[in-house]
Amino acid sequence: MLSILLGAVALLVGIGQKTFWAPPEIATATLAVPLEGAPVTVIEPGVASVPGSPVDIAIDAEGEFTLSLGRSADVEAWVGSAAHNTVSGVDAEQGTLLAEHTPGDATVPNPRDSDLWVATQSAEGHLVHQWTEPAEGEWSLLVAADGTQPAPTAVTVSWPNDASTPFAIPLMILGALLLIFGLAVAAGMRRGGAGGGSGSAAGRGRAGSAPAPAGGRGFEETAFGGPPAGPAGTAGEKPAGEGPHGRNEPPVARRAATRLAAAAAAGLLAALPALPAQAATTPAPSSGPASESAPPADSYPVLLEAQLERILESVVAAVEEGDKAKDAGKLGDRVGGKALELRQANYALQAKGADIGAPVALAAAPVRSAAVTTSTEWPRTAMAVTWVENARVPQVLVLRQDSARANYKLVSSPSVLPGSSFPGIAVGDTSVSTLPLDSKLSRTPKEAAQAVADYLSDGNSEAKDRVQENVFISSMHTAQDELKNANQNATIKFSRTVDEGQTVALSTPDGGALVATYVTSTVTSTPKEEGGTVELDDLSAASAGEDSTTKGVDVVYGEPMVLYVPASGSQDKISLLAADDVFLSAKLK
Repeated sequence: MLSILLGAVALLVGIGQKTFWAPPEIATATLAVPLEGAPVTVIEPGVASVPGSPVDIAIDAEGEFTLSLGRSADVEAWVGSAAHNTVSGVDAEQGTLLAEHTPGDATVPNPRDSDLWVATQSAEGHLVHQWTEPAEGEWSLLVAADGTQPAPTAVTVSWPNDASTPFAIPLMILGALLLIFGLAVAAGMRRGGAGGGSGSAAGRGRAGSAPAPAGGRGFEETAFGGPPAGPAGTAGEKPAGEGPHGRNEPPVARRAATRLAAAAAAGLLAALPALPAQAATTPAPSSGPASESAPPADSYPVLLEAQLERILESVVAAVEEGDKAKDAGKLGDRVGGKALELRQANYALQAKGADIGAPVALAAAPVRSAAVTTSTEWPRTAMAVTWVENARVPQVLVLRQDSARANYKLVSSPSVLPGSSFPGIAVGDTSVSTLPLDSKLSRTPKEAAQAVADYLSDGNSEAKDRVQENVFISSMHTAQDELKNANQNATIKFSRTVDEGQTVALSTPDGGALVATYVTSTVTSTPKEEGGTVELDDLSAASAGEDSTTKGVDVVYGEPMVLYVPASGSQDKISLLAADDVFLSAKLK
């Protein structure tokens, strides 16, 4: 009867875990106590470490707010010294969120349009976000109203409660088997009792025993599996089923059932206490240091492809607006550095009526190649090769982000030179990183930029042996020679200065580097004889306000460039991949 009892208990427990003892299908956790007001709420990756992921994060607020997804290190850098509330994890047993308040600055810029974020969601009153990780690494959520109002803190995390009844079905199966087996054994025992006892004079034995052969004594009745009984009337004779110690013993079938029931009981008793223990000890995904197989923290590109595309679209839209209005103020915060100076100069000359034409149009797509740094410190740099429809050649858009809270700005956009081969790099290539300007390649980036500048100014300089000739360089030398020949009464000098502050190097997969730089080119013309005159061309005259000068003039050009510097040990020359020559001003002496 023990198996029947245990079967009933197991079946009841199994059914109970699926019905009246079943926990809710969805587990939730909320803040145990209110948090102080702060302009930012940060939800860290620890909230996704509960069993039963993915998790849903519900946020309630009064009014509008924005939720932004970014890499954890970037979110931390953006928050900086601001006061913020941090939701760092979940206490699943208590159903509460682990959270703390950090004091600091009371206001921050509105984070909604920051380039750091892979994705943003805006809502009013209520928003549900399913935790997702768009790429490898740690990701966090940043929640804010507008940077001046307190950020929402009414956060609820929910997840499928799928670790609650793992043994319900096994218990029901085990219970049913024990019940069936127990009932079968009980029925067998009843049949055995009805057919037991001593054989009659006719030689009838136990049920299932063979009849005695004619003329001889039949087999003695023997309990199945027990010791044979002695002859009738023999000393030491024991009734069937009586053991050697004079106690009735169950037949083998009954003993087997007893052993099976005992084993099932032991297994059931061992399994039942393990149910809550297993739920409590289910390992959660680690939020600690990355494993040895995981890439280092700085081995990911600082921009995903979707981010880069969104940034390029924003940059190009701002440039188009500025070019259309001929107003640098329309460029917003999307153009900076020398790219801003070049467009400001162009707008000013157009306003004076100079025949200079609009700046070269830019394109956000298609992206033919892109080098995005994996160096996480600021400033951060990305280069993208795009092609304006119907344009002769592509262009290299060089983007720079100066700080965590700043957006990427266009700092250079030289045209790819005919015949140049730009390295084919895809967004996500982890071999791209920002290099110091004194990095040891075939030449350091600093030396390479200066070599190109020197060779452009003087075709016979020592740099000639280090720089690969191309159409831009040869046409520049031709134009400079023609200018000298056309002005026999003037002394003309060409000088170029590399702006190191506008120079950046990104490593390439082959061990070389792409170097974006800016060169200020100055053409100085002075009369050879005292009292002589230097005539100015129309563009220089429009800028200087005079048609000629007896003292001389400095005509200044801006030359944004992108070079390729071969790897250390290579015998290849430095290649000028992209460059423009843009008139800036003419200044009389």
